[in-house]
Amino acid sequence: MDTRATIPPGGSFYPMIMELYEKKQVAAILYEDNGVTRANGLIESVFERDGRRWFRLEDQTEIRIDKLYAVNGLFSSDYSEC
Repeated sequence: MDTRATIPPGGSFYPMIMELYEKKQVAAILYEDNGVTRANGLIESVFERDGRRWFRLEDQTEIRIDKLYAVNGLFSSDYSEC
């Protein structure tokens, strides 16, 4: 049986993003951007825009936290790819 670590249904990656940001640790990310997209790097900032939480990687890629599928091997419970 295939298993993978997931956040609880209805959960958020926000606490994990904040921890990676505060500890200056690299994030390996899968997110929705007209299809599943990969990104890697240090989180440069975490901010709000239009009532949504976002973060910016060191390469200036901006990602909305609610568009994340996976962070460092931890997946959203409703992500069904791979």
